[in-house]
Amino acid sequence: MGKYKLFSIFILVLLGGCAEKPLEPIITQEVSFYDSGEKPRELMTGNTKVGLLTILIDYCWNEDQSNCETKIENPAKNLEGIKTQLMEKGELVSFHFDANPALKAPLPTSAKLYQFKDDTITEVTINLDNKFNLPTESGRYNYGYLATFQGDIKGEAYYGFAVIVK
Repeated sequence: MGKYKLFSIFILVLLGGCAEKPLEPIITQEVSFYDSGEKPRELMTGNTKVGLLTILIDYCWNEDQSNCETKIENPAKNLEGIKTQLMEKGELVSFHFDANPALKAPLPTSAKLYQFKDDTITEVTINLDNKFNLPTESGRYNYGYLATFQGDIKGEAYYGFAVIVK
């Protein structure tokens, strides 16, 4: 019986030494959205037949949006090595953003589309359905999409994509 008592005491001491320390409260400091490093939502571009690869080039979140200095420039250098899709002349292309509710980044309140062909930059009209028509002239076109956020969270995001019109 003495062995069992000694063994039981040993087990109790062993288990007592392995017990977790009481949890201390974790102090968390809430980080503002502007300091969180959150990226803008992904921009999807294309139509029912073809999806165009769109890349985020630059973005800025700032309570004073005038401090955002997003450059509107040809995204060609950012698109090097990325597969460019062939599309038909005049084809309708649409835009939409990842609507995942788990994302903290807001949806834009407005957008502008810029077309780059050779050394020419042209602002392209986006209709109310967030769509535009490709040019009727063949060639490679680079596009810059500037999304503006003016709701509770303010900022800008600049995306680029390219298409070859055949």
